[in-house]
Amino acid sequence: MTENYQVLPGYKRFNQKNNAIMRSAWDPKLGSYDPRNRRVIKEHVHNADPGFDHLDFALSNGATAVASSLGTAINRPNAGLTSWESLAKQWGRTFPVEADRFEGGDPARMRKALERVARFYGAELVGFTPLDMRWVYSHHYYPGKDENPPVEIPEGCDQVIVMGVSMDHGMFATAPTAIMMAETQRNYSRLAALAGSVAEFIRTLGYTAIPCMNDTALSVPLAIDAGLGQPSRLGPVVTPEFGPRVRFCKVFTDLPLKAEKKHIDFGVIEFCEACEKCAQACPARSLAFGPRTTEPKNISNNPGVLKWYGNYESCRLYWAYLGTNCGICLRVCPFNHGRGPHHWLAERLVRLKWRWVNRLLVWLHGWLGYGGQKDPRAFWNGAKA
Repeated sequence: MTENYQVLPGYKRFNQKNNAIMRSAWDPKLGSYDPRNRRVIKEHVHNADPGFDHLDFALSNGATAVASSLGTAINRPNAGLTSWESLAKQWGRTFPVEADRFEGGDPARMRKALERVARFYGAELVGFTPLDMRWVYSHHYYPGKDENPPVEIPEGCDQVIVMGVSMDHGMFATAPTAIMMAETQRNYSRLAALAGSVAEFIRTLGYTAIPCMNDTALSVPLAIDAGLGQPSRLGPVVTPEFGPRVRFCKVFTDLPLKAEKKHIDFGVIEFCEACEKCAQACPARSLAFGPRTTEPKNISNNPGVLKWYGNYESCRLYWAYLGTNCGICLRVCPFNHGRGPHHWLAERLVRLKWRWVNRLLVWLHGWLGYGGQKDPRAFWNGAKA
């Protein structure tokens, strides 16, 4: 089994202030992002560009309503639905037995119950892992306030529930467009409701729950520790069910789940070593060619982990050039597949980890025309993109 993460001695936790999205608020190198992005959007709307017209951007804005309008920022901790405090108490409502702790007994039974609850609230993937503090941000960052306080997880919150929701294959096939961005934003809204609901369920049982999205801790390594997927050349987790088309949220808790790390291996790393389709397709040349390394591209990478590091400075600036987030790398990834016996066979062949087979599959992926951009107007015509 390939080790998903090899972490060097001396590895230090990452400061959220240095990720590329947060740097747009304080770093002159990326500080032109917002005004440039607004200007490009206006030009797209004026020109009625397919996939970037007024209807398309309106769809995206509506999709982010829950994640943004209810005080939940994707990257901001302890806000709105992802508040660290009981939402019921904030609403002036208390549950009659809230002060009593539910004694769940067998931790395996509680994990099973929590998975059922998470899926009821909308999760498509659910995993559990003990909290590895290496993946927790060293500091939060609050744009506008320029505050960078240390992250302090409440004592005893050493269990993590990691939950994922998939993004629509057809909408992502239009990347890079506002149609694709609408699907991304819709899923962040779903995640805000999901994390907040699961946290409130746990609090009603008498335990602490810290819901978060892209804040507080790194989602990718936690999802990998929870056995939901493997790391990839393009950066996101690749899952057996949906490839890289998944967004994650998580809840930290002191509920006694006694989770164990559960790394899975279905051949992603070996396949990514043979496949460079995402790096070849990236217009900003932000993704790495060649083997994994422990060396970062810039301060938006945290060194000391053997993996493929992306240049998220150039990635972020390309978003401003487009007026949307990009998503081309996810669109062209061979793991971003549909359903059918041929895909099932390819999955089984990837698990063999034979380099010549992986190279053949990469060639077939291109020869069969997979990964191409679909017409974004199909969404409004009622057809599948």
